[in-house]
Amino acid sequence: MNQKHEREKVWEDVHYFSDDLKIAGHLYKPRNRKAADPPGPAILCLAGYTGMKDVYGMDVPYRLWNEGYTVLAIDNRGFGASEGKRGRQRPLEQVQDAYDALTFLETVEGVDPERLGIYGTSFGGANAIWITAFDARVKAVVSSVMVSDGERWMRVIRRPSEFATFKRRVHEAARKRVVTGRDETIPVIEMMPPDPHTMAVIKAHHSKDPRYVSDYDLASAEACLRYKPEWVAHRISPRPALIIYAENDELCTDEALHCYDALGEPKKLVILPKAQHYESYYFVNPAMHEIGMREGVAWFKQYL
Repeated sequence: MNQKHEREKVWEDVHYFSDDLKIAGHLYKPRNRKAADPPGPAILCLAGYTGMKDVYGMDVPYRLWNEGYTVLAIDNRGFGASEGKRGRQRPLEQVQDAYDALTFLETVEGVDPERLGIYGTSFGGANAIWITAFDARVKAVVSSVMVSDGERWMRVIRRPSEFATFKRRVHEAARKRVVTGRDETIPVIEMMPPDPHTMAVIKAHHSKDPRYVSDYDLASAEACLRYKPEWVAHRISPRPALIIYAENDELCTDEALHCYDALGEPKKLVILPKAQHYESYYFVNPAMHEIGMREGVAWFKQYL
């Protein structure tokens, strides 16, 4: 694996509020922008299941900033520098964080509120589809190596007997939680059983960050099982959606293809040939990352 390359600090540390929680973000403002310049487009960047904007996801906002966009990258609530309970991964709460992030972008000087886009990767790609389906402010979306149906995803990455046992465990924990107010926690690698490629990335990168959340409550799994962005993907059309799919993805498997099929036009599918999930990221495979970024940049330039 390639080491993550260093970036000059070209962002501002900012925060906004969502459900009374302080959400942390990096705001990238276009270089050399003058006060007299007309407002321009802005893009919200959403991180994956670990919920942090700067563990390995800084290359996307940096590249989009370098292309002249205002960019906001956020930590999901409960992750990174954002407030919120650790180990609580609730897609619809993360969606609310993103709705409020779009509203925050509307307050940023130089942003045209009629030209907002979203770039989401992995579970952030799932959230990007859901958000765009329900928020008409989003005029173009790019979703990379995403989860399209949480229940199918959690089933496919397990043997059938393992999935049946896991669902029973989640349901039993839910019954206990609603009666006692207490929930069971499990390691994230039990929640999301990793393939060898993913396990290597977790050991080499995720787990070395002091903010890494290693244990999630089982209500997070319960929420994921009910989360199915592909069911609402048709609502995005006629706004444009770009889907990036890693051909050998053993973590999110072929989830992106299911979402692509559910989308209306205009849409485009970009395939990263023979790539595994994290090869869509610069720090693992710069060349493969560039394929997705080049297509994403062209998509926003065409539609945003």
